[in-house]
This record gives sequence, structure tokens and C-alpha cells, in this order.
Amino acid sequence: MTQLAFKINKRSLNNKARFLRKTGQVPGIIYGEFLDKSIPVQIDNGKLTKLLTSNSKGSIIPLNVDDELRNCVVKDIQQNHCGEIIHIDFQYVKDNEVIKMKIPVKYLGQENLELKRLVLENYTPSLEFQGEVEKIPEYIEINVSQMNFEDKILAKDISIPDGITLITEPETLLAIVNA
Repeated sequence: MTQLAFKINKRSLNNKARFLRKTGQVPGIIYGEFLDKSIPVQIDNGKLTKLLTSNSKGSIIPLNVDDELRNCVVKDIQQNHCGEIIHIDFQYVKDNEVIKMKIPVKYLGQENLELKRLVLENYTPSLEFQGEVEKIPEYIEINVSQMNFEDKILAKDISIPDGITLITEPETLLAIVNA
């Protein structure tokens, strides 16, 4: 978990999203079961890039919203056709809260496949889990270094950390090794 809180500001609903983007800000929202109401926010595009590169999508991120600390996870990132972030959704979470979260899959050992003139075709970049927020990993690692031509990885084949449940359909194809 990151120790430093990222400072973001509440956003006036009078500020149109298009205007914010032109001034280098990204509009967003913080919502959660334990909030009275959603909090519209804005964050500097540069700070957002820093936040996202230092934290994965599943990690808990402390946000300082007008001098009030809120632990959140990134729930959704909306991008335009050029890949620029145009909106971000944060979910406020409490300790031991049970949430559903999509977690990215990282493949290790692809260089060994390349030595065999094989390539890993990735079909499903993330898996959905449910569990206490502290137990959900930032990502799932799968070692593919010993795989061979036409080997497949299904969701049911991965090792799941204790205390969390796989929500993704077990027969979902994650990746296949091809020539």
C-alpha cells in the first residue's frame, strides 16, 4: 500500500468536464457504500499519471480530498480513442470490506517461449475476484516459461490466494501458446 496520500480536489458540478480537460484536469468521482453521497473530484493529469504508474488498479490508494483522507481503489478508467484518460472512478473502501475487483494478469517467462519460437496470445487481461479489500492482490502472476505449443491457460488453472473467490467463469480462456 502506498504511504503518501495523493491530493485531489472536490469538483464543482458547474465545471464542465470538457473545460476541466482543457485545463489539464481529469474529472472523476468517489463513491462507496460507506459514503453519504458520491464526491465529484478533479485531479491534475500529471498527478493522475503518477498515481496510476505507482499503483496498480487493485491497490488501495489513500486520497486526500480537501484535507480528508479516504482509502480508495480505482474501479474504472475511461479513455478516449487516443488513449487519454477522460474520467476516473474511485471506490471508497473501509478495512475488511468485501468488494468485487478486476485484477490484471501478468505473465512471467515469455522470453522462454520466444526462444522456442512461440508466442503467448492473451485473451483475457484481467480476472474478477471477491474478498476483503486487503486480501485482493494487485495482480495475478502466471509463469508460462514451461508451456508448449497449443497449451492453454483457463481461469480455473490459476492459483488463487487464500481468502478471495474467483468470480470470473472458471472455463474462461486467459491465454494460449501459438507458433
